[in-house]
Amino acid sequence: MLNLKGHLVIVAMLGTMIISGNVIAHTTVMSKNTPTDYSSRDELEGTTGLNNFSISHGCDGQPVRAMSIVFPNGADNIAERSDTEESITLSDHITGNPIMGASPAVNSLFKKIKKLSGAVPTFTSHGEETTEDTRAFVYTSGALKDGFTGLIPWRATFPTFKSDSCATALTVYIAIANYCTKSKSEDDNDRADVWIGRLTEKFDDEDVVSVGFWPYLKVVRDLENNPLPDGCGEGFEISVYPSDEAIDEFLPVEGYWPAEGKKGNGGDNGDQGDHGDHKR
Repeated sequence: MLNLKGHLVIVAMLGTMIISGNVIAHTTVMSKNTPTDYSSRDELEGTTGLNNFSISHGCDGQPVRAMSIVFPNGADNIAERSDTEESITLSDHITGNPIMGASPAVNSLFKKIKKLSGAVPTFTSHGEETTEDTRAFVYTSGALKDGFTGLIPWRATFPTFKSDSCATALTVYIAIANYCTKSKSEDDNDRADVWIGRLTEKFDDEDVVSVGFWPYLKVVRDLENNPLPDGCGEGFEISVYPSDEAIDEFLPVEGYWPAEGKKGNGGDNGDQGDHGDHKR
């Protein structure tokens, strides 16, 4: 039996930069930026911010050797009303993509960092239309020891809500995997912690996948400057998830369970570091 250990959540370390030029400083990690909600990270629509992914510890004694992140930016993402789970068209409610221009910052935990790009619904960036954006991050050649907390910094821009939408917030669910044992065998213990909330064709082991739990952040509407239109009442929240296909394409890292990593469209996710101390 494999142990599912650790708890990955999205946390704030530095401030978000408001488009108007004002800066809201967030210097806390434990309490995030929302005093009434200690398990989420809220971002104001239309802002750009520096965030961190937080790794609590390794896989039951094993250090974290590799990590991958998949954002719900593809045209095949799953969007719905949060209250009714009714499917929606995301472009009816927001301008842009859920996470735009995501870029990983250099950190000391992983020697190799890759940003994988791919096709996304068309959006405007710096006055120009673009059809490609960040789909995933891949970190390899790492050694975050069990029992230590790792902060993985990254930067991104968040969408704005359309003036005729009744949506008050967008919860963005992000797929994350920590890889500890360099093996593709299903018989190897503690090979990964996979935080994706549901099983997929490749990530099909309930002892490894955190069924029911997703890392996420929330983009909130600026109701003062972008109020709800008449007839919306209190409005409703919407959610977006990466598709199973996007998870199975971008989340695997070559050499680790469950399959070889993605090649092409941004490169090989292979980890060529020295892992002789834990090969099976």
